[in-house]
Order: sequence, then C-alpha cells, then structure tokens
Amino acid sequence: MREEYFVNIAFDNSIKLYLANINNTDSLAFNTFPVIVIRLLALIYGKLDIVNPYYLKNSIVFFNNLGKFGLNKSELALFKDDFLRFYEYEEQNKNRKYQSKNPYFTNIQKYLVDMFVAKKQTEEVSLTEEEDFLELIYSSHTKNPYRISYNYLMSDDPTFIEKYYYSRLNEMDITRELVLDKTITGNLNLEALDLLGVSLSNLKSMSNDEINKAQIDAYKYFEVDTESPTRDKDLNKAINYYKIYGKKITSGNGYVDILLLMSVIVTSLSVISIIIFSFM
Repeated sequence: MREEYFVNIAFDNSIKLYLANINNTDSLAFNTFPVIVIRLLALIYGKLDIVNPYYLKNSIVFFNNLGKFGLNKSELALFKDDFLRFYEYEEQNKNRKYQSKNPYFTNIQKYLVDMFVAKKQTEEVSLTEEEDFLELIYSSHTKNPYRISYNYLMSDDPTFIEKYYYSRLNEMDITRELVLDKTITGNLNLEALDLLGVSLSNLKSMSNDEINKAQIDAYKYFEVDTESPTRDKDLNKAINYYKIYGKKITSGNGYVDILLLMSVIVTSLSVISIIIFSFM
C-alpha cells in the first residue's frame, strides 16, 4: 500500500517546499523553520540522502541515512514525532490571533545539533561546513532577518541552541579533534574561542603555545581571573552576558555602571518588542 505522505505530513510538505524554492534562497518560504530543518539535514547528510528517499517514497532508507553517523532508532523516532507535533502546532497557530511559542522548536534543533556533532565524531568536517551549519541553525551566526525574528518569537532563550552546540562539542574528546602530539593545559572552552574567532579547524593548525595563549586570551577578553578556581564557571557566565548585552561595559564607577546596564536592558527590550509586534 502506497503511503499518503513521505514519513508524515510534516516531512512531506517541508521537502516539497524545499524543492520548490531551492533556486530562490532569499525567499521567505525557503527560510521558514520546516524548510530550514530540511536544509540542515541536507547539509549534514548530503542532499541526495534526503531527497532520493523522498522521490522513492521510501521512509526506511531515509531513516537509515539519518542513522549513518550513529544516532539510534529511538532518537530518530523522537525527532520524527516532534517534527510532526511542531507542524501540527504551527497549523493551529495560523488560527490564533497571536502566535504562541511552539514548544517543539528547541527540541528539534537539539536533535539536529546531535546529528551534526555525531558527524564530527565520525568524519572530518570542514570549517566551511561548520560555519554553514551555525548560520542555518538559530545561532548568533544567523544573518537572515526573518530567521532572527522567528528565533526571538519562538525561543525563551534565543542563545540556547548555540550554547547547547558548544556544550556538546566540549563533551567530545578534544584530543581526538586535534593532532595527537598536542597537549592541552586545563579545559578549552570552545564557545569562548569561537567568539574570539578561533574554531576547532584553527586549533588543528596551531602549536601548543598558540593554543594555550588563545585560551588565556579568552579569559582576559571576558575579564575572568585566570587564577580563580571557578574561572571556567565564571567564563560561561561572562559568555552568557556577552550574548545578551555585548562585551562587559564598565566605567570604573559602580553607580554609572548600573545606569549603563539599565540603558542596555531597556534598549534590548525595545528591540524585542519591535520584533514581536511586527508579527501581530
């Protein structure tokens, strides 16, 4: 019996929309979340591994392809179900006066991050591919204004998925990513290094001394005491602050600093309000 939809209506319609707009990359349709999911899958697994099973209407081959980097069947089943739930929730959103945050928005991105990290653990991933991934996923690398606005509209923490990505990378065996004769002093915070323009691909071509210096530079840039026993925890806090407000602002005067901080918060809230009301 021929299936009515490929996998389910969410995948079927999203791939159709992806194929219909693939030559119009700046279009609104090509930058909607369901199509971004398909674009990310095509980036991670290769376009043919995504569209060929669709043309053949063979969902078994499709999920075999998604599992080739090690994700198990239960994880892929949850991804499939959450994508359908996301789609159904968005259909309901169309009938609402005000759009509600879709509770499956972040979950789906976490699955996609897990897929990309699994690929990095399995084979060499180029710097360009990593940059493309971070641009498509809803991170600070994203430039498309529609996707930026949608992230603020749907996410309780617009920086969450990027923090999740770097936390997953930090779980990886760093020595596996680097040349084996390199030694690392302490913990490398890959997110901090990335914000300073140093990616894993850069680290592979750097000497021990250069890596250690980059690590120290990261602490200094975020004004973290390198001698503190809580320096790694302090660095994570500083990064979170940076993502919301930009680099720490200080005048040397506590009262003035409070006024500066309040002005930043008010400005940030104003921008978010403009984004939200633009969807009403």
